[in-house]
Amino acid sequence: MKKSMRYTIITLSLLMMLSACGKKTEEARSMEQLHSELGIPVRTIRAEKSSFEQNLRYNAMLSGSRESTGQAMLSDVVAKIHFKVGDRVEKDDIVVSFPTDNPSAQYSQASSAFESIEAIYNRMLRLYEENAISLQDFENVRTQYEVSLANLKSSKQMIFVSSPISGVITDIQVNESERVFPGKDLFTVTSEGGYRANLMVPETEISKISKGSKVLATWEGRSIAGKVTSIAMAMDPASKAFRVETEFSGNAGIPYGVTAEILVEILRKNDVFVVDRHILVRENGDSYLWIAEGDRATRRKIELGVNNQLQYEVIDGLQEGDIIISEGIKSLIEGSKIRIIEGS
Repeated sequence: MKKSMRYTIITLSLLMMLSACGKKTEEARSMEQLHSELGIPVRTIRAEKSSFEQNLRYNAMLSGSRESTGQAMLSDVVAKIHFKVGDRVEKDDIVVSFPTDNPSAQYSQASSAFESIEAIYNRMLRLYEENAISLQDFENVRTQYEVSLANLKSSKQMIFVSSPISGVITDIQVNESERVFPGKDLFTVTSEGGYRANLMVPETEISKISKGSKVLATWEGRSIAGKVTSIAMAMDPASKAFRVETEFSGNAGIPYGVTAEILVEILRKNDVFVVDRHILVRENGDSYLWIAEGDRATRRKIELGVNNQLQYEVIDGLQEGDIIISEGIKSLIEGSKIRIIEGS
């Protein structure tokens, strides 16, 4: 009884497998018949001349075209920060201030001394203009006045750290009440006149780049065009690469300090045929394209020029207006009937 049941199960399994194989064969025949009757579905593009670009790709930080950093000149706690990151400042605006009683700065003494000599200087100036004192007497006072003014300016620079340029504050490196020491970076101001990026280029590529080469920086879908402004004459021993400086004019809404993709154009050819790599067919060292001629597909040999790995220049074998099959090429053989899908 058990043997009988086992044979029955095996027989049913075989019948199901044969049935499935039959269905697959039938489906395959149906697909071949459908393609034979209606044509293999393909998408096409029209051969038109355009521009071909060959680029080198790098990643680099975008900074302002001009940047300047304010530094502490004394040891003390930060009394006040007058701006925040993102604020626009003018040249000489006070950004960070320290206590005026700092002994190193001697601000109070310098201020008092200047006020005193300023009063004497103004009085002596009036007397000199009235010829009531000699030129020598006036110059002696003027010398004292100028020395006192210079001392006061030096003291102010230590207490009130101002912006060296006009621009936007892109970084503040300290907090109020934080103790700092001479030489400590306090803030960074970036001008709004554009961007710059420094590329480190390996020696295998440096010969392809020249001063004035076009560059394109892209970040989060935003792009800005620029050019190469400087190329180092010697390799940097630490990075084993050459430093290439680039500049970008204008404002693309890209924040300063972000890492952008930088494309350096090393070749541009206009009025040429350009095709994507995925539609090329390679065989025995030769290159081909599938061309739609009416409702039939024909394989045409072409000659390629330069490439950028993703796109290839076609220098022979194409004519303006040729209909190139761009999708569905894996199902094609010479003379296959095709059906061009809408939206090609």
